Amino acid sequence: MRVNREVCVGCGACVNLCPRLAIRFIDNRSYIDELSCIECGTCRAACGVDAIYSDCRFPAMVLFNFVSNPFGEPESVPEEMNLPEK
Repeated sequence: MRVNREVCVGCGACVNLCPRLAIRFIDNRSYIDELSCIECGTCRAACGVDAIYSDCRFPAMVLFNFVSNPFGEPESVPEEMNLPEK
């Protein structure tokens, strides 16, 4: 996950909800530590100005984590991300 710092208003909603404490304020704007972030999407769902976007290192994990995924349903998975059949 990444923050568009030009759009971020510094409300702190994402900072308070991050389960990994991966978000900090730098110059009164949110900054996401990509090494700590697990791309759960909680911050993106909490952002009221859509300043947070997904620049996924783990795109399949975000899409297949249905229970906590605020961005889509299983049928929205792109074809190239389908898991191999066992």
